[in-house]
This record gives sequence, structure tokens and C-alpha cells, in this order.
Amino acid sequence: MIHSTLRFLTRSINDYLKIKNSLDEDKVFLTHVSGEAGLAIPDKALGLSLVNIEEEKVFKEQSAAFINGNGTVEYRNPELKLNLYILISANYQNQNLNDPSDDYYEGLKQLSYVISFFQSKNVFTHDNTPVLAAEEPKIKKLILELYSYSFEQMYNFWSVLGTKYLPSVLYKVRLITIQEEELISDALPIEEIDILAKNKET
Repeated sequence: MIHSTLRFLTRSINDYLKIKNSLDEDKVFLTHVSGEAGLAIPDKALGLSLVNIEEEKVFKEQSAAFINGNGTVEYRNPELKLNLYILISANYQNQNLNDPSDDYYEGLKQLSYVISFFQSKNVFTHDNTPVLAAEEPKIKKLILELYSYSFEQMYNFWSVLGTKYLPSVLYKVRLITIQEEELISDALPIEEIDILAKNKET
């Protein structure tokens, strides 16, 4: 489910950027920020990276009993709801000064396009995004929220990532629902409760 969500978002951003740039090439890649060899995001590109997974406890389901179409009560563990934190970073570092597509300004422009995209559409459902229903039917709804953090948090954040800061934006993606179909047990539903009263002899 996590991989499907990130693949969908990467593809959606790329479709938007192709229109904005009048080009037929991907600008965003699903990738780590850094690896053993250094920066993992391709040059002259944006990287979409998963940086944290958080359980959503506010809307946590408590009930584990469900009645199926046959009228049998099925017991499963409650579904798990997750929030994903995704970082979108622009790797445009003026490595080729003679190439106007490889400069700091160009990276900021592409990052601005991404922010504009999610500003115009921050909720994805089967109704407003038919491709989501067709290709990722288990993902019912995605809500993206811009996530801001302080300079101190930013310093610690990029230190953990193990690379120097890149122009970037962080989004919180809500809610990813995971429900394994494995049964704990099943039983017939309780339809009547008989209360037997016994009179005391006095």
C-alpha cells in the first residue's frame, strides 16, 4: 500500500510537470535522498522520498468484528491507519554552468510547480481522480498537507539524511489504510438472548 501510494503521487506530479514544462520526460523520481555513494537523486531532477511513517491514532478503529454477506461474524485485527511523510527535493546544483536547465533557479521553479500542484489539488479520491480508482483501487482517499518545521528541526533532519541541504518541501500524506484479510476467528451472530429467571422459594 505504501509503495502504491508513493508511485501514484510520483506519477501524478510528473503528469502535471509535463504540462507545465511542455516536455515529455519525467522530472520526479521515487528515490532515497542519499546513499553510500552520496546524493541518490538524479542530477537535474526532483526526488520524492519517504522519510517517516506514523500511525494515525485519532481515527483508530476499535472494533474487530464484521458481518459478512453470509451473515457470519468475522473477527479480524482492526485496520491500521498510517500517515506518510514525503520529502520532495530539487537537485539542481549548477554542475554545468553552460546548461540553463541545470541551475538553482530552474530547481526552484520545478519545486514551485510541485507546491502549486498540491495547492490546487490536495485531496485525491476515486471520484475526482479516476486513475486512482482504476490503478490503485485499495487506496480510497489521500489528503496532502504541507508540513513546516523550524530551522533547528531542519538542521537535525538533514543531518540524519546524511547529505547537505537541498531546496525541498515536506508533505504529510493522510490516511493510508492497511487491512490484512486474515481471519482471527468466525462465528454465527447472536440473534436472541434468553434470560432465565428462577424464583426463590420463601
